[in-house]
Amino acid sequence: MELIFNEVNYKSNSQECLLNNITYTFKNGVTFVNGLSGLLIKKLLFQELKLKSGYVCLDSDGKVYDVSYLSNNVSFEKNNLKEEILYLTKLYNLKYKDVDKRLKDSLLMANLNYKYLEMNFADMSLNELKKCFLVVSLYLNTKIFIFDYFEKQMSSKDIEYLKKLVYKLSSMYNKNIIICSNNIDLFLNIIKNIVIFKDGNLVFNKSIKEVYDDELYKYIDEPKIINFIKYLDSKNHKFDHYIDIKELLKAIYRDVENK
Repeated sequence: MELIFNEVNYKSNSQECLLNNITYTFKNGVTFVNGLSGLLIKKLLFQELKLKSGYVCLDSDGKVYDVSYLSNNVSFEKNNLKEEILYLTKLYNLKYKDVDKRLKDSLLMANLNYKYLEMNFADMSLNELKKCFLVVSLYLNTKIFIFDYFEKQMSSKDIEYLKKLVYKLSSMYNKNIIICSNNIDLFLNIIKNIVIFKDGNLVFNKSIKEVYDDELYKYIDEPKIINFIKYLDSKNHKFDHYIDIKELLKAIYRDVENK
């Protein structure tokens, strides 16, 4: 499912909520976005804000639960995950054959065990609440995930698991994943596209293959692996343009062995 911006103009005092005649389509895959608020994307899509001109829409008829917005501000209608799921199943009139199996599969994908089904939300940490929100989104079979600085306050272990889940959702289930963040370093090896906004304008829009383009680093910090490989190049150690540190380390090891 695609999310379409067509000649969108929106005025705001915040630079991350300013849009100047933006036309762009978020396609299936993982898109890294900087300079644009994920909350704004969600509010414009659901027409919670009034545009000066243009429109934001989905490319096909969608349900409200086809789009999940995930941020640090997590809230639920009920007291625990099981109650929340049953509430949403009834609210959206979902006709799943095996609710229990679907829920358990969603728990496993979010890396939670069964005890979280009936644990009170008030007794959970922020990271646990985030994972519960992921469970809800997975259960609802969300088509578009908007992660809005979702990685904040997460441990490195949780971030790595999140990345594996995002990659799986994209590669195996063809989901549309939008990651709004200021830290491209974290997500470099799972990104398909890079989209950068500045002062309401779309200033960079290329695939991950162009991550070594110096133009990009006028707007965001250069990832450590990119900086390191450029340093190696300057010392006449020629390596491919790696984006995965594990692959780079293998290449360095092979290079040392061959000398």
